[in-house]
Amino acid sequence: MNHKVGKFEAIFLVLIVMMNKILLNLPKEIIKQSQTGAPINIIFVGIIAILIAIFISNLFKKFPNEDIIDICEYVGNKPLKVIVGIIFEILFSIIIITVVYEFSNLLQKVYFPNTPTVLILLLFFGSIGFANLIGFKSIIKTNTIVVWLILVSLIVIFAGTIQSLNFNRLNPILGQNIKTTFIDGIQNIFAYGGILYLFFISPFLKNKKDFSFIAISSITISGVFLLFSSIILLALFPFITHSEELLSMYLLTRCIEFGTVFQRTDAIFIFLWIISAFSYLSISLMFIINIFKKLTNCKESTNYSYSFIAILFSLIVLFENQSLFKFLETVIYKYLILGLLGFCFIVLIVANIKKKIRKEV
Repeated sequence: MNHKVGKFEAIFLVLIVMMNKILLNLPKEIIKQSQTGAPINIIFVGIIAILIAIFISNLFKKFPNEDIIDICEYVGNKPLKVIVGIIFEILFSIIIITVVYEFSNLLQKVYFPNTPTVLILLLFFGSIGFANLIGFKSIIKTNTIVVWLILVSLIVIFAGTIQSLNFNRLNPILGQNIKTTFIDGIQNIFAYGGILYLFFISPFLKNKKDFSFIAISSITISGVFLLFSSIILLALFPFITHSEELLSMYLLTRCIEFGTVFQRTDAIFIFLWIISAFSYLSISLMFIINIFKKLTNCKESTNYSYSFIAILFSLIVLFENQSLFKFLETVIYKYLILGLLGFCFIVLIVANIKKKIRKEV
């Protein structure tokens, strides 16, 4: 991972995280919690996420060539570095496992009901392995193109469903009550989980001064798409809070047509989303390997990446249970995001204080 990235490449790196979470039922999870207050809640926690991103960018100014793992070592020596590194390894592993499971489950149930699950899983993990082979630079360059395709696909979906929307379904706009939307709803800050990736990008930036712009832009853009996704789902599907559909965004693709020639366009969108998942998974594995290298001080990472792929593949095959993966995605992932966000924020503050004291001494 010696390639340096520009500000737009870095923005797209964070966006691929957020866009995939939107595709994987994130809007529905927020709607379940806040109901009709979901749009207001998304704006509310979005503002908080932007403020957090600004604080993070300011705290990293004194550590331009280090990521959160390096800073943990600076604050608490090797024990803290190892503990935080392992927790991040678990988080990124959960991301890979749940994304692969959700998309493979969708493909099998909708398009390939007679295809063994193992073959579909091999498609995903084989793609991650190939991405690892071509390297970090190619993954980042490819991701830039993929994000544009996903953004355009979502805009097309939004535009294609406008005529079917019933905005009366957004009432009451504040949801059940202020407590549900603003106090209990503050936990929905996990929806902006892409913030965690900001803790790792500073060493790879061509221009360290772009950090603040990258943080604010990526959170703002992803927040806008998350907002529109929740509004459209609420205005189109009043039953969405009780739905157990595979992917709520997939429902939207079934509601749009382009004349009488182009119908059943959902397959096109699913194809684009699978490519997006490949990119997201490759980047997540990339961070797993980078953290592993820091924890073990190893230089060669290719063989280790294949080992991680084999382990994650085996975990899905051995523990194939829908309720288990749903628990990982909606509970463990959520609270890991919140816990790591708060803890890493504290570590950055302590690191800045420690550096200031050392300078004064």
